Amino acid sequence: MSSHFEETTIALWEQEDWSIFRNALPLHPLRIDITRLEGDTAYSLIGNLLDGKSFEITLEPPFPIAQELQSLYFESRVSERTRGSQPFGLGFPLFMAKGPKGETIAAPVFIWNLSLEPHPRHIGRWAIAWKPQQKLDFNRFLMAYWGGMAKTELPTLFEEALSTGRMDAKLLARLCNQAGEMLGLKNPSQSIAVSAAPAVEELGRILEQPQIYWSGVLGLYRPNQHLFIFPEAEPEENEKSGPSPAHTLGLLPLDPFQAAAMEKIFREKSTLVTGLPGTGRAHLSVHLLTNALSNGHRCLAVSPRLPALRSIQHRLEQLGLGRLSFLLRDTVQDLPLFAEILRASANAKEPEVNYPSGDYRLLSARAERLKRKLDNSYLSTRAFTFGHYNWTQAVGLYLRSIRKEGKELLATQLNAQDYEFSFSEYQKLKQAIASCRELLGEADVFRNPLNQLHQGIFLRMDKEEARTFIEKKSENLLSRALKLRQWYINRVNTYSELLSAHYEQYYQDLARRLALLSDRIGEYYGRFGEAFESSGLGGLKLKSVFSGNAKAVVEARQEVAAAYKKLQSDFNGNAYFEYVFPPADEGRSIPQVKTALKGFEEALARWRAGLRDLVQDEILRLNHKTVHPRLGFKGQALELEEGLAHLLDQVNESGLYHLPVSHKSLTIPKRQRFLDELIEQLEITRRALDSFDTFYDWQNNWLQLDEGARRLVKALVKGRPGNWEAAFESWFLDNCLSQGYKAVLPPEPENLRELAEAASAFKPLLPSHALLAWHGRKGETLRRLRRQSRVRYQLFSGKQQEQNPVVLKKQVRQSVEAVSTLMPALLATPQAAGECFAGTGFQFDYVIVEDASLLNPQEIRMLKALGRKSVFLGNALPEEHYYSPPAYEYLEEQGVATSTLYGCHHRFPGSLLQYEQEGERDLSLPEGPSILQFEQLDGRYDEQAEVNEEEALFIISILNKIEKTPQRTFPSVGIVCLTKGQRDMITAYLLHIKQRRSTGVEMIQQLERNGLSVLHLGELSGQRFDTLIISGAFGPVDLKGTMTGHLHRLHQQNMIEGVFSLMSTAEKRVQVVSSIPLSVLDELAANPEAREGYLLASYFKYIKAVGEQDRDTASGIVENLPEWM
Repeated sequence: MSSHFEETTIALWEQEDWSIFRNALPLHPLRIDITRLEGDTAYSLIGNLLDGKSFEITLEPPFPIAQELQSLYFESRVSERTRGSQPFGLGFPLFMAKGPKGETIAAPVFIWNLSLEPHPRHIGRWAIAWKPQQKLDFNRFLMAYWGGMAKTELPTLFEEALSTGRMDAKLLARLCNQAGEMLGLKNPSQSIAVSAAPAVEELGRILEQPQIYWSGVLGLYRPNQHLFIFPEAEPEENEKSGPSPAHTLGLLPLDPFQAAAMEKIFREKSTLVTGLPGTGRAHLSVHLLTNALSNGHRCLAVSPRLPALRSIQHRLEQLGLGRLSFLLRDTVQDLPLFAEILRASANAKEPEVNYPSGDYRLLSARAERLKRKLDNSYLSTRAFTFGHYNWTQAVGLYLRSIRKEGKELLATQLNAQDYEFSFSEYQKLKQAIASCRELLGEADVFRNPLNQLHQGIFLRMDKEEARTFIEKKSENLLSRALKLRQWYINRVNTYSELLSAHYEQYYQDLARRLALLSDRIGEYYGRFGEAFESSGLGGLKLKSVFSGNAKAVVEARQEVAAAYKKLQSDFNGNAYFEYVFPPADEGRSIPQVKTALKGFEEALARWRAGLRDLVQDEILRLNHKTVHPRLGFKGQALELEEGLAHLLDQVNESGLYHLPVSHKSLTIPKRQRFLDELIEQLEITRRALDSFDTFYDWQNNWLQLDEGARRLVKALVKGRPGNWEAAFESWFLDNCLSQGYKAVLPPEPENLRELAEAASAFKPLLPSHALLAWHGRKGETLRRLRRQSRVRYQLFSGKQQEQNPVVLKKQVRQSVEAVSTLMPALLATPQAAGECFAGTGFQFDYVIVEDASLLNPQEIRMLKALGRKSVFLGNALPEEHYYSPPAYEYLEEQGVATSTLYGCHHRFPGSLLQYEQEGERDLSLPEGPSILQFEQLDGRYDEQAEVNEEEALFIISILNKIEKTPQRTFPSVGIVCLTKGQRDMITAYLLHIKQRRSTGVEMIQQLERNGLSVLHLGELSGQRFDTLIISGAFGPVDLKGTMTGHLHRLHQQNMIEGVFSLMSTAEKRVQVVSSIPLSVLDELAANPEAREGYLLASYFKYIKAVGEQDRDTASGIVENLPEWM
């Protein structure tokens, strides 16, 4: 059981259609407190109901009550004619409580279905009757609400107690007391009484504590038991399950749209088929039924509108299959007759056939084979390959474009795997091409420097805001960048000067020491001669003992050696260039020292000569890690690096450029060059602002395209075809056709003739074969039923009679398989289908639902679960209509396959509905003024009663002038009113004419025998009349001509379907009676956005124009119909 569906079903009683089950207080229309009836009628009514015997109470209440009874009667009669059930009944007693939102709950606990009839001769006199077979039920909405208050077994308790369909006083009191105890009410023990319904001023006191209040209310209680049957969810693996037909043939011809829908029905588990009235939805249903019956499949056809089911039943009878169908309108009224029909069917003789037994099988196989071959060929060329274009049309589009531009231009530049080649993608890409083509101009937008700007500038800012943003941000960043660059220049130059000075000082120190040492050696040479260089140091030391000169030489050489060693040590400790001092015997070898000093001098000179390049190299590799440690410049180098990093953060945080600005430079000069590039980029951006307006429009459009569209446009810009659209279409359609191609052998020329001959011979055999086949299955089914239950066997085979609908319903539910074999084409209203079949575990092979848009999701789900295959048919609404029926929304959520019918099978006089899928509109106009007539009255509209008395009287006068047809019978006449008050007024006039036996009563009675009906706009679905009379009802409300504000009711949610039905109800003649001023009609017809008012006004104006033979005006109305029509 689905908790979600339980919640949504309970929520239904908050809607207008089911609100009486939540609040039945007679403070609302169509509800009468029984204590307001004359005398002791209330006590008599309750007493008779609890006695359980048939009764009829005649009463003549006060005029206001008689008027309310009259409204209930009219509404009940319409419901019986359109929905199949008569909802008039009594709710008693009431459960009074305050709802979760503080609202009043006055829900009837039990509901007795009653009969209400006017006296045939006395106006204001009414008869309320009840028979034991009439339905007695509890308020299931209330029961679900009680389940939310406390988890109890009340539903089971009440179901068992009412299983016999009877209720006496003792049982009523016991059930109410048990409910009070389980719910914890303050007054659980009560006895039956009859009290007046509480007045408004009493509600506050009564609602303080939930209680059962012994008041009864007459009203319209629609059957709702089927809404509370929650089928289990079907397993996913059975999603494609369903009967496989032996053949796909039927008795009726199909147009291509119907044939395509049939293919989908055979293929899918559930299908939604939509189409305007006249597109052959019922035709398709009957064809499917004939196919299913001939293939041995059980069918259940359901519609919330009785005329649709009667139309299907009538068509089956015409085709010779009427014996296999039965229409279940209401379980109480129809189950006894249904049981008799089943007994007659079980005992029927075998039908006679006058053809050889093998002919049917042979012809069906031949026709199916030929049909499949032709279908495959047809479908291969008519399949919707490209949106709503079939294969043939798509090929035509391709040939048209290939003549202008070849497909190879884009085929060589684009990868087809990057595209889906769907129609939606085609539309999107075509729109992208058109927008880019218009904005491209002569400028090379793909190389424009403004491409580097952030995308958000073009997507989230308008043009002026974006320009101002770019100018301010770029100016600010450029200013900062220029200042930083100047700082870089100054600091690097300072470092260069410091480094050059340091190196120069280094050179000067070494050169000075070198010169000093060289000079000293030269001086010693001059003083001591060769002895200074050539004498051995050991000998000199020995001689120095005896000679002062030798001692001076030794000291000089030692001094030179020490200076040499000092120079060598100092250089090696801080060498800026490469030079290796030779040992020179630790400086004691004067020749070697001289040689070493000479080499060092040359090396120092070379280093000094390359000092400029050396400084430049040091600058190039400058960063805080490579800065010369003796210059104290590391902190300034770090500041330079951090300054650039901070500037980049500002650039990236500004949102100016799309890609983040970053660098990987390690040295300060490279950072400076990067800074120069950034400055150049900012300057280029500012200079490019001259073309900003044009570029903004392009980029704003470009950035909203997806990647596939951008690649396509780039390829077109690069290829430069003369016709962009043709180049795109030829490439796109080529791929689309290749993707959708299906290899199907073409049929032989004679196949069509052979199929026509085979089908012509086969169709007359189908009804006889179906009747014979189902007769053969009856015997086996009855034998199996006899083994399962002798009681049910005797009931359905004629051995036992049963008239109690409660018992019959129970037996039918337990024998659905046997019942569906005896009657394999069952037609039922949703409530009858739910009561008899839902929750039994049986599934029909096909469930066919007509007028699906009028159902709620609970009913759709219940019916869907009843069939192995389900087909839902309903009105096609305008595309992008603001209102989608809940049933369609539910089916869409379930992923149900859809199909649409476009072929026109029946044209209705005056209808503005357009059936063509595409192409020119049908401008043919009806011939002759008598077909369509328009009467403009000046009747006054009574907003309180919602009536226009002048129109009502005029329509009564029209009825007296209706002529017989050439067949000497009166036509079927339907009167449609835009308000329920107007419907009730006209119906009351007709009733009073019959009661008074006034002039024209015979005419009214003859018209009623031929189907005269007075209906509201919302009750038209499925109705067909030879002559349709429309009462506009609305009009001025006073002598000043003030137009009623009730015209806004034309814009209610389901009104568009009502107008569609209005235009497709008349078969031969339409007459409009309207008090709406022509100026108001013109105003409504000039506003196609307000679809309902526009459509109704255009329909009225069209009727008027054709009736007056104003062909220009009529043609103009048809020609100017909006696209959504």
